[in-house]
Amino acid sequence: MKKLDEILAKIEEFFGFVPEIFKVIEDEPQILKAYYNKMESILSNDALPLVTKELIGVGAAAALGSEHCLKTHIKVSKRLGASKDEILLAILIGAAMAESTALSKSLRVFKEEIP
Repeated sequence: MKKLDEILAKIEEFFGFVPEIFKVIEDEPQILKAYYNKMESILSNDALPLVTKELIGVGAAAALGSEHCLKTHIKVSKRLGASKDEILLAILIGAAMAESTALSKSLRVFKEEIP
C-alpha cells in the first residue's frame, strides 16, 4: 500500500492541487488510502477514456449541485482535452438528470395525493 505522501503527491499531480476532501481525511490514513485506492481503481479502468470519466464527473457534480467538485472536474477535463462544448453538454445532461429525478419523485407524490 502506498505511503500517504505518495498518495497526496499523486492526487496533486492529477488535480493540480489537493482537493479539500483529501485534506480533511488526511488525518485518517486508513480512510484516505481506501478512498484513494477506490478512485484509482475506477480511473485506471480502461473501459472508458479518462476524459470521458472526467466528463461524467462534471455531469454528476452539476446534478448534485456541487460547485467545488464541478470546478475541479471542469479543470481536469479541460487539461485532458475536453472541449467547451463537451463540458457544457456534460453539465446540461447532469442538470437534466437532476431535474428528471425531482420531477419523477414530485409528480408521483402529486399523483398519489391529488388523484
